[in-house]
Amino acid sequence: MKLLSGVFYALLVLSASAMAASAALIGSGAPQACTDEHVAYETYIGKDQNVKVSYSHCDDAPLVAANGRQTASLDKRQSSNVCGAACNTYCWTPAGGGPNTGDCAVIANALLYESQNVGALFNVTATGTPTDKITMQYKSCLTYFLNQDFSTLVYCRTEWSKLVNWLATDCDADNNAHGGLCVATDQRWYVQVQHS
Repeated sequence: MKLLSGVFYALLVLSASAMAASAALIGSGAPQACTDEHVAYETYIGKDQNVKVSYSHCDDAPLVAANGRQTASLDKRQSSNVCGAACNTYCWTPAGGGPNTGDCAVIANALLYESQNVGALFNVTATGTPTDKITMQYKSCLTYFLNQDFSTLVYCRTEWSKLVNWLATDCDADNNAHGGLCVATDQRWYVQVQHS
């Protein structure tokens, strides 16, 4: 019986640790910003073609480390497929001024629609190229994927959809936040959700 209760306790601790690892970290400050953005092209996606997508490059895009803070440099990595890779979530305080979660759900659904009709995977070109940032916007919600790596990355629309929903609901006014981002644990990319 002691062995069984010990195993149960170990599973309980492991489960609690896993849940804590996925929780959002709350931090103050503004969303990561690009002041010198060059749009290569724009289009619309989704069943109703109502989500605007921009492919662009920022001359001054801040590099974000796995701890959510800006950094001066990142190490080169090997694999290009980062679909399903872990990321650390950071929310910006205080509450107020964040996107409408319903507007973000439209983007998340458009990503799922494109996944089913175009394909789950997409490429984001290497940092410093004309299309290293992909931005999606619907009404008050804006999300983007920024490649911070030195090579083209492959990511999946289904995972981006999940992150949009996660960040929109976990980094909202009810949680004393107004948007947030999820930075890859290896710092090669991040997804951000904010008010447009």
